[in-house]
This record gives sequence, C-alpha cells and structure tokens, in this order.
Amino acid sequence: MKNNLTDVIERQELIQKLIDRGYGELIEALLLNENKCYTRKSRLNKSGACRVLGCKPKELDDALAACREILGEDII
Repeated sequence: MKNNLTDVIERQELIQKLIDRGYGELIEALLLNENKCYTRKSRLNKSGACRVLGCKPKELDDALAACREILGEDII
C-alpha cells in the first residue's frame, strides 16, 4: 500500500500547520485545482497556479519559500 495511514495523517498535519500560519488560500487553491496547478508528471505548474491564485510568479515563489521555511525539518 503506497499511502499508509501514518503517511496520510502526517500529510494532514503538515497541511494544517500551513493553514494555521495563514497559507490556507494557497493550499486550498493548489489542492482543489490539481489539474490546473500541476503537470502530468506531478510538478508544479507555476503559470497555472498563478492564474488560479490571481498572483504574480514572484508572489507565488515567496509564498512557497515561506511554506518551506515553516515546515523546515518536517519535510526532510
């Protein structure tokens, strides 16, 4: 089984941590618009994500960098 219960719970905790820090809109947009925000190879499509969010690429880069910083050691 690729996604066991522990992985799912850990992923939900990481998502909740970002939502609690004020990145709920970003997370919601990325998760609810997967077909527009990600390529077929599951890579982030910045252009599509920016269109969905209504932001500029630099703003998206800054938000993603802040998310990486918040998660820090949790994603390693």
